[in-house]
Amino acid sequence: MSYLYYKKIAAGFIFFFLIYFTAFQTNAQIISKIIALVNGIPITQTDFQNRAKFIQSNNPNLNNNQVSNQTIDELINEAIKISAAKDIGITYSEETVRTNLDRQLRSQGTSLEDYSKLLQSNLINPETVIDQRIAAEVWQQYIIQKYRRLANINQDDIKAHKKDLISKESFHLQQLKISALSITKSFELAENIINNFESCAKNLSIYKDNLNITLEDMFDAKLSDVLEPFATFLEVKYDKFILPIQNIDDDIIVMINCTPKELPSEFQIENELIAKQLEFFGEKELRNLKQDSIIDFKN
Repeated sequence: MSYLYYKKIAAGFIFFFLIYFTAFQTNAQIISKIIALVNGIPITQTDFQNRAKFIQSNNPNLNNNQVSNQTIDELINEAIKISAAKDIGITYSEETVRTNLDRQLRSQGTSLEDYSKLLQSNLINPETVIDQRIAAEVWQQYIIQKYRRLANINQDDIKAHKKDLISKESFHLQQLKISALSITKSFELAENIINNFESCAKNLSIYKDNLNITLEDMFDAKLSDVLEPFATFLEVKYDKFILPIQNIDDDIIVMINCTPKELPSEFQIENELIAKQLEFFGEKELRNLKQDSIIDFKN
């Protein structure tokens, strides 16, 4: 029986389970009929029921058909991932998976025990979440083991990504243009502004009535909105308040970045880009494995 055919009839399963069995408690009689074998790994009606309920609880706007299709896809993909990982000797500890999940949940203000109680109150067996995490963890190990050496990130990639991040940021800039003074006096005033800088708001109150200073605030400015050479300065000194003083057409310009940005370090960016490459490899690998897998749907 074909995969697409099964996905069509699976909507019947989800309707049956979610409508007629929602009154059952988690300790009710287990329904364990096998509905599919994926490389020898069974998917049961119970697996389907619990995952479908879990997906529907997180996506209440999905209709039965959509929940059904997502359930089938997830369970089959997870079986393929576990099968592939097992084939190259990757194992897992359910206790470690539970510990890692509990640590993550505690960082969010809850715990695995409390989360399990919440799922059970919605008639969802928490094991469906554990199964999901097991598949994700062994698959991560599989992809790293198979493709990490192919992930190739260089300094140009890191710089390009960082530039892209900066280009998406919005800046509050303050420009103080000093004019009608000698160059020497103008530079002295500029140095005084910089050396005594406290905040852009304070600048506004101090210099707004100074006849030799034209003060302009630019809110929500993108890097592309900023004229050179300040755009280049800002690209490099995005995390600093003061940009280099410039003499433009005999006016001395002090440009202040009122909202310095904190961007990921180069090491963090490198890891993020490697993760994206591995994700791409993972998607391609899963497609290939799916084509070669033996997926036997049961009537």
